Amino acid sequence: MKRLILTRHAKSGWDNIELTDHERTLNDRGREACGLISEWLLVNQYMPEQVFASTATRCRETWERIGKVMKCDAPVSYKNNLYHCSPNIILQHLRNATFTTVLLTAHNPGIGEFAEKICASPPKHQRFLGYPSASTTVVDFDINNWTDITFGSGICRGFVIPSELK
Repeated sequence: MKRLILTRHAKSGWDNIELTDHERTLNDRGREACGLISEWLLVNQYMPEQVFASTATRCRETWERIGKVMKCDAPVSYKNNLYHCSPNIILQHLRNATFTTVLLTAHNPGIGEFAEKICASPPKHQRFLGYPSASTTVVDFDINNWTDITFGSGICRGFVIPSELK
């Protein structure tokens, strides 16, 4: 069995107009959301062993904050092509995973579309298709190797948005 934790980056700000989209940082709401998601992952014993993340500052910061709260020292691979990527790019990265439980953090619309496509039955949550900032989905796969992952093969074990955790 393999487990995937999909987390959209937390809420970022546009306070500094000199920053490019790639350089935007988390705002206060985003930083709070990282703590809430971390606690939810810990309570449910969803501990990543490997992490893939977009190189965008808001994705890096999302993982760094989550990982710090969880005291998780999983190896992290920051990938430039996860920045505003398609579901197919996400699938390619996951096929290179080497650990049982992988966390991936990236951007909408790609991560939301991927979450919808990877689940055999997506959760019946009114916010799932919009995949808000810091949304997190946990998906299990009945496979021995990540190379065998395909769209529609995952069993959704959980979906949460930070506002539900306050």
